[in-house]
Amino acid sequence: MVITDGHRSYGNLRGYIHDPRIVRGMAAHLVLPWIHRTFSLMKRWALGTYHGLRLKHVDRYLEEFVFRFNRRRHRHISFDTVLGLAAHHAPTDDWAITDKTNPRRGQTFTRRRPRRRATAYGMRPDRA
Repeated sequence: MVITDGHRSYGNLRGYIHDPRIVRGMAAHLVLPWIHRTFSLMKRWALGTYHGLRLKHVDRYLEEFVFRFNRRRHRHISFDTVLGLAAHHAPTDDWAITDKTNPRRGQTFTRRRPRRRATAYGMRPDRA
């Protein structure tokens, strides 16, 4: 269930029960308690962690914020949960997160010459 202030932009929500609570002459925090604190926490988190948000990843940002917000009083449990999720899933690249296909997938690249690194005695070949 999503409880909102009745703004028309929430009309496109699909798969949720929408409970609009329209605020006209009274303060929003009386109808929707904690709403200002939640949004200020989210803004502060986004500016502190990511230094801003990109529009194409807003869903993922909100999912992470909700995950952290719901577990804010039990930090050790949230770490165990994230560790368990990471241990049971394969690594995900940016192409999978944005639901796009990588145009270079399957191509192999060969290095034409060995890499060199700067050392105190000059440029040396990299043995890595």
